[in-house]
Order: sequence, then structure tokens, then C-alpha cells
Amino acid sequence: MNKQDNHSDDEVTKDEPERMREVRYRHSTSFTDVLRELQSTLLISTYQAGKLVSIGVHDNALQFAFHQFDQAMGMAVGPERMAIGAKGQVWFLQNNSQIASSIAPNGRYDGCYLTRSALATGSIHCHEICWSDNELWVVNTLFSCLCTLHEDFNFVPRWQPPFIKSLAAEDRCHLNGLAMDQGRARFVTVMAESNQAAGWREAKSTTGCILDVTSGNSVTRGLAMPHSPRWYQNRLWVLNSGHGTLEVVDLKTGNRDVVARMPGYARGLAFIGPFAFIGLSRIRETAVFGGVPISEKRHELKCGIGVVDLRNGQTVATFEFESGVEEIFDVQFVQGARCTYLCGPRPDQDGAQDIWIVPRADQVDAVVARSRKTLALADSHGNGGNGAAVATQHATSALDLLRQGIELQQARRTHEALSRLQQASQLDPRSAEILNHIGNALQDVDRQADAIDAYRRSIELDSQYIPALQNLGYVLVSQGFTEEGRSHLEKALRLKPAQINRVLLSTVLPIIYSSEQHLRACRQQIVRDVKSLVDDRVELDTTDTLVPTNFFAVYQGENDRDLHANLGSVYQGPTRIDERRTPKPRARPRVGFLSAYFRDHTIGRLNLGRIQKLDRSKFEVSVLSVGRHNDPMAQSFVAAADQFVALPRDVAAARRLIAEQELDLLFFADVGMDALTYSLAFSRMAAIQCVTWGHPVTTGSRCMDYFLSSELLETPAADTHYTEKLVRRPTLSTYYYRPRRTNNPPKERRDFGLPEDGHLYLCPQTLFKMHPEFDGVLAQILRNDPTGRIILIEGRVPNWTNLLKQRFQREMPDVAHRIQFILPQSNANFLDLLAAADVMLDPIHFGGGNTSYEALAVGVPLVTLPGEYMRSRITRALYQKIGIMDLVASSKEHYVALAIEFANNRSLRENFLTKLNASVNVLFEDENEVRDLENFLAEAIC
Repeated sequence: MNKQDNHSDDEVTKDEPERMREVRYRHSTSFTDVLRELQSTLLISTYQAGKLVSIGVHDNALQFAFHQFDQAMGMAVGPERMAIGAKGQVWFLQNNSQIASSIAPNGRYDGCYLTRSALATGSIHCHEICWSDNELWVVNTLFSCLCTLHEDFNFVPRWQPPFIKSLAAEDRCHLNGLAMDQGRARFVTVMAESNQAAGWREAKSTTGCILDVTSGNSVTRGLAMPHSPRWYQNRLWVLNSGHGTLEVVDLKTGNRDVVARMPGYARGLAFIGPFAFIGLSRIRETAVFGGVPISEKRHELKCGIGVVDLRNGQTVATFEFESGVEEIFDVQFVQGARCTYLCGPRPDQDGAQDIWIVPRADQVDAVVARSRKTLALADSHGNGGNGAAVATQHATSALDLLRQGIELQQARRTHEALSRLQQASQLDPRSAEILNHIGNALQDVDRQADAIDAYRRSIELDSQYIPALQNLGYVLVSQGFTEEGRSHLEKALRLKPAQINRVLLSTVLPIIYSSEQHLRACRQQIVRDVKSLVDDRVELDTTDTLVPTNFFAVYQGENDRDLHANLGSVYQGPTRIDERRTPKPRARPRVGFLSAYFRDHTIGRLNLGRIQKLDRSKFEVSVLSVGRHNDPMAQSFVAAADQFVALPRDVAAARRLIAEQELDLLFFADVGMDALTYSLAFSRMAAIQCVTWGHPVTTGSRCMDYFLSSELLETPAADTHYTEKLVRRPTLSTYYYRPRRTNNPPKERRDFGLPEDGHLYLCPQTLFKMHPEFDGVLAQILRNDPTGRIILIEGRVPNWTNLLKQRFQREMPDVAHRIQFILPQSNANFLDLLAAADVMLDPIHFGGGNTSYEALAVGVPLVTLPGEYMRSRITRALYQKIGIMDLVASSKEHYVALAIEFANNRSLRENFLTKLNASVNVLFEDENEVRDLENFLAEAIC
């Protein structure tokens, strides 16, 4: 359990107007850390206490405020406005963040929403509310419908479930939750498919379901009082409130998987980045909750927020109301504002200060004109007048916000950038350019589905807008929608036959192949297309332009030397060092290490030790990091550097900063994984430039002098695999800290949802390593071991998982049901997962690296089949270093036999582990590897 911080505030609740009620709360220290990382303000509505609670971070401490809204329920946060559903009305707050920094105490706030108006709806039992562009959609629970608002009516009914036969104030099915997809209502939750007044109450523990708004059909049934459906990362999520669980729904089958169990009645759900924030409530002693499964644990339930990491299903942070608040209704975020000032309808009750927003004298006419909306719009289409002036003012403001957003994107302040861009789009909703930049910002915050929607809307406004076509094509390809993505890139090329468009199209590859034949056809096409670029003398100047990485070609299992050499002819940067920056003789040569992944990442783990341990009496070390990261490993890189340089994502600026270091040798920890470092690899920034096997494939760059590898990794014919001079050192030239299992108690199979009986064959690699030729190996293992089950990790992109499942079903329909996918895990849980397996499987053609170190550290038998290329030989190299070759296969048949033998023979496994434990320490924290690296650096510089 994380350390808890305890606090209290005095608050007046709606049922105690004359005296103060103490609100006590506590939170884990990690709760502050998570909010600080997200750079966003958390909002919580509490129906019972009649409060909207805002929680931000300033000076590394949580900042709390309580705002009075009678019976506060659903919330909707937009870039310009916020809406709060309350007793008999919906309140609207305006974004006034431009004044946030001046609100006392100065500097605390970077966001500000002030209450401006309310619309009376009557007591419709307004539950969740959502913005759809400028329109607010409301879940009207009393009338069992979705509605919108209009100043002339209580509400405007827009949709109702097909089983609701008439509009009546009878709460027939308890419609309570709404999931939006690309700005449109897509799913709702109901507690029962009932057309009777309060008919949902009779068997509420089993009758809950999710409905598809478009068809009216049920998506899944059997829920207990469900709430808060959400469409996030192309998946449908829901809170099965009566069980206290967060669940994900399979749209094809209606089956649900439990992602996390929470100690409360779960209601209110918000996603941001890799986290789900879940509202938890205690339940009242009333008939409403009678018979609900979670009521059996009534005295164990908590009220507050649980933060779940979607990558592993673990609760990573908690916030709990100990007194004063018993129920949570909704959870939302103000993104891009770490500490937001709010002012409710009655500032005297909020404890808020009066904030006066008054137009300047020179603005009055424009403000009055804007308030006369109909006349202003008519004028704007006629002879100009005030409407034209307002339109011009809006356009100017939109351009200013666009400029701010782009600058914030470049500074990697992504949430702030997104907020500015969304404000710009509100002012200029017909701008394809702004929507394209919104898409870019959404990609930066890992909201790929929303980014795709933004690019699509940009193209709807301007079907010939090249940047949006390029971006939509590229992101669709990266999500595994290869043909659709290719079609947009083809259109961009037709509209503008620019070289970059041709290169983008020529290097498109699927992430997951449908078969071996599909892979071979794609290989032939990319080789042919790239060769045609060379034949047609296509060149791209990488001096100040990012170029695509061709990252996925290496996973085809072929010799990439000629392919990358051809790309190296296309990508042109300065091949000679600027004489004005030629390094001067110095006692200690200056070495720079460059990567975008000097953080908690495979590249970070492979490089931290070598940088920390390099002899500073011999070398001066610069760490060149693309961006500045904040995790503990990233901070260790900063501490280890003699000079630490955070590089911007601008090729020309980054190249200039690197050249200013006047390096004797520039060491690329990886090339081909990140567009900036890949683009930089085609420029000469130091007298000597080398790369190593962080990404194990040749660069094709004429500016790269050496590829640092090992005698343990390469075959005698390996010189023909590289455009660089291949250097085979006797060691791996790294310094790897031994991984340690830290969970106490350690996780076991059941904690990962895995069967406790039978044999588990674990292959925890990223899914694009699953070469189609490997399918036959997996199928044969399952056919030869009827109790066996193969465990894979779900893809970072859900569609990757879907595509691979489809391939397995086609290629091995008899055993595909025994291949199980589980969610990604935290590092601590991942090590326990490795230890829970009987055997670990190294994929053929591209095996493990960092994962192999981890597997051998925790003592799991790891079967490997080394191939011709270094990327399939890292596990073999580790085994050779420790002198154990028992699990190094010589053929696919031998691989299958070894895997089955070790899974089924406990005595054989134990003997292997005894030998492994006696010798495995030589892999870790080996000073000889650093000394060998120093020898290489000295020889290369001389």
C-alpha cells in the first residue's frame, strides 16, 4: 500500500445548511504523482453532498476546492465551456483561463472556469451529459431518453430505447450512462429493458445492459446496475457497479473481461493517457441497493477515487473521503490545466473570491453585436457590418491560438497545446489546418482514435488538404489499417507529387501480416518501390526534415542491407563536419550518447550502466536526450551525464545543438525507432559516428562509420548485413543491472487470470515480432501438449491484437482457443509473470533482448532458435556467455521438442535452473563489458 496523506476541510452540506460538516480525506502519495504527470485537474461531482470537487497540483502538492451545486451529477468539459447537471437545471461555466495566472494567490492557477448561466430543465433526473461539438447531450433518466437542450423547452427528446414505447416521467429502465464516439452518441447503459414505471427495480442485480444507440440492440446483458459506459482506445468499457468492477466488452460476442475490482460501488469513469479514474461510493441502507452483490461487503466499501493502470489492471493510486462525502457521481478532467480555478453559482458558499469579467470600452460594440447572434450571422453573409467585424475578430483570435498551440506542441507541452488548439477550433470550426494540428496533439497524448477523427474532419472540410491526408494515412497504417491508410497516402501523392509523399507511400508496411504469402508480397513491393526511388533520383534533404523510419521492415526476417542502403541514397544530409566546429585536441575525448529513449525503456536499461560506469578520467560524456523525461531512470541519465542536453523535436535545431557539443564521437544507442534520431543519422555531426544494436539493423547511412556488435552475436558472414564497418567485440559492451522481483507477496498465475493447472508457454513480446512462420511452431506445441496454453501480451494498439487473433484462427483453428492474451504489465508484475511460466518462447527471426535478460534473471527456461541475423541471436549470445546451451535449438522441430520436454519434465527444469542460478550472474553488472566499450571508443577516436 502506498503511503497515505490525511487532510480535512470544513464544508456545509446541502442537508446541513446551518452548521459545518468536516470533510476528511486521505490519498496515496502516488495520487499526487499521477495527477502531476497528467498535467490535468480532476473534477468529482457528489450528488448527496451537493458539491463539485476540483483537485489540482501546484508546487508538487494537491490543491482542493469545493463548489456548491445542488445535487451535482453529470459533468461535461469542453475547451470553451463546462456543463454541470444539477437539481432541476444545467449550469454552464465559461473558460476564462486567460486570467488564471492573475487569480490570488498569483501563479497557483493555469485554468479558470466561471459560472455564467443555467437552463431550467425541471427535475428530469439528469445523469450523464456530453458535448457533441457545440451541442450538449443529456441522459434524461426520468423520461428514459437522450435529449438536448433548448431555451424554449425543458428538453428536446432525441433518442429512446426501442422498448420504451412512449415518453413518460416514469424512470422505466433507469437509463443512466452515455458513451460518445467521435462526437456521436454510441452506447448507453440501462438497468433493465423495461417499459414499466420503475420496472428496473425488480431484478436490478442481473438485468443491466448496454445498448447500441444506432441499432437499439443490446451489446451485452447480465450487468448489476451498470454505469459510465465509455469508448476509449477503440474499446467499450463499463462499470459493473453492483460488483464494483471495471470491465471491457467484446462487441462481437458480448462477453466481458474484468480489468479491475474496486472496493466500492463504482460510478463515474474518466480515462486519460494509460489511466482510468474510477469513482467509488459507499452504499446507503435503502431498497435501491438491496440485493446488489456488493452490498454483502457494505462495511468494507470506500468512497473516493481508484486509479487503474490499463496496461496491467493494477490500482496505482487512491483517494478516499473518510467523512463528509459518501457517494461519487461523476469523474471528469480539465486536461492541460494542472490547477483549475472554478467559481460555482454562489461563490459565498464555495469560499471563492468574486472574479469580474467586463469588456473594455473598445470591445463593447463587438460584444453587443456577438450577443445578437441571428443578426450577426445575417450580417456576416450580407454586407459586412458588425457580424463581419466579429468574424474577423474570431479569425484573428483563432490564428493566435493556433500559433500558441503549435509552439506548445514544439515545447512538448502537449496537454496545453491541445487545449489552445481546441479553443481555436471553436472560434474557427471550418479550419482544416486547426483540426490537423489537433490531430497531431491528440497523437502526442496517445489518443490515436480521437486523432484519426480529427484528421477525418479536417479532410471533410478540405478534401485536398495534404497534411491531414498524410497524417491520417500514416496513423491508420500504424494502427494496422494498412490499406485504408495507403489509400489516403496515394491521394496525397496524386494531389501533390512531392518526394516526401512518394517516400511515405513507398515505405508503408503492415504491422501484422495475414500470412507468409502476404509477408513475401509486401517484401517484394517495398524492395521494388524503394529501388524505384533510387532509379528516379528521388532525394529528401534531412538537414531540416523528418523522414519515415522504415521501422517495421526488420521484422520481415530478411537481409535489410540493400534496402536500407537504397534509403540512404534517398535521404541526404551533410556528410562532412563543419570545420568551424571541428573538435580541438583535448586530454579527455568527448563522447555523446544519443537516443529518444533514455528513460524507463529497453534502450534505457541497456545504456544507463554503460554511461554511468565509463571512466571519467578517460572520457567526457554528453547525454543527448530527445525530450526531457521525468521517471527515475530518466533522472539517473541526467545525473550520470557530464553534460545533459534535451533536444527539441526539430531536426535543424537538434543537429545544431549536437554539433555545438564538439564531440569526438557520437554514439547512437538506436537508429530506426524514432523519426528524429533516424533523420539525424544521415547527417555528420561528429568526426566519428557509430551505432549499436538498440535497434538491431543497419542504418544505411553514409555518415555512420561503425556498427558496434559482438563476436557472441554475429555469424562469419555478417559483414554483408551492414553498410557500416561491423565491429565484433568479445563482449556485448553494455552494463545491465540485474532485475529484481519486488512484489511482496509475488503475483501468481491466478493474479493474471491464468489457469493454475496445465503448462504455460509464455511469449511476452510485442506483437509485430510474431512472424507468420512462427505460427506453425506455436500450433505444433499446442497440438503436442494437450494441457498447454500459450500466453501473449495484448498489443499497444487493440487492432494489432484483433488482426493476430484472426490470423491464428485461420492458420490453426483447432488450437487457437488455447492462445490467451493478457493486458500489458508493470515491470514488477511482468517479472512475476515470467516466473509463473513453465517455459518462455523466443520468437524466431526477431527474438528477445531486454526480455531475455529479465527471463534469465528470474530463472525461467527460455527456448530460442538463432537465425542468420543478429536480431535473432541475442538470447543465444546470453546463453553462450553463461556457458549453457541446453535450450538453443537447431531447427523448428528441435525448438518444439525442447519447449514440450522442459514444460512437461519438472526434474529437467529444476536441473536446468540449478545450472542457470550458478552462472547467470555473469550477465549482470559486468565491469569487463564497460572496459571493452572503452577500448572500442579509444580505438575508434584514434
